[in-house]
Amino acid sequence: MPKHQAHTSNNVTFWEQDSACLHWLDAQKPNSVLYIAFGSWVSPIGEPKVRALATTLEALHVPFVWVLGPAWRQGLPRGYEKRLWDSQRGRVVSWAPQMEVLRHSAVGWFLTHCGWNSTVEAVRCRKPMLCYPIAGDQFANCARIVEEWRVGVRLSGFGRRELEEGMKSVLGDGEMSGKLECLCEVSLGDEARVRASDNLNAFVDLVFN
Repeated sequence: MPKHQAHTSNNVTFWEQDSACLHWLDAQKPNSVLYIAFGSWVSPIGEPKVRALATTLEALHVPFVWVLGPAWRQGLPRGYEKRLWDSQRGRVVSWAPQMEVLRHSAVGWFLTHCGWNSTVEAVRCRKPMLCYPIAGDQFANCARIVEEWRVGVRLSGFGRRELEEGMKSVLGDGEMSGKLECLCEVSLGDEARVRASDNLNAFVDLVFN
């Protein structure tokens, strides 16, 4: 069996995206890659912010995997994907096996919209979060992550200074790593009940009560 198993859904294979991103991660240094995913239901940040984030990532020279649907790539600067490919500095993919990406030793940060599933997956994979909530309960989830659990920081934008400082503040933070370890152990111990839960408050009850 290959190291990274292909995934299929409705006769559509995701092998190309899977191998392009996971095998690329295999070649990166530990804790050096920023994983970016804002959910799949809409473009959560719009073209101007896509362009701002893309420009910042290029300026920082940080390796990254960014899940971004084709319909929203018009926000990317001209020639952006080709430059990424030529430099091998990052990957923009339509889909990624999120749990496998988050488990990967090369991934050091998760830039997320703080959706319920993404939050639990980040905790289970012990990844600190750079939080950019978009709507609804994502703001409450972000508050838990940043203020109560202290396993992430909130970003208000995608400027170079803000993203760089956010990444530096969470990577190598021993206290944050310890909190992630604790949350992970408890959540995995209650996996069946967590899986059945449909909101973050239920998860909090399992972890802290």
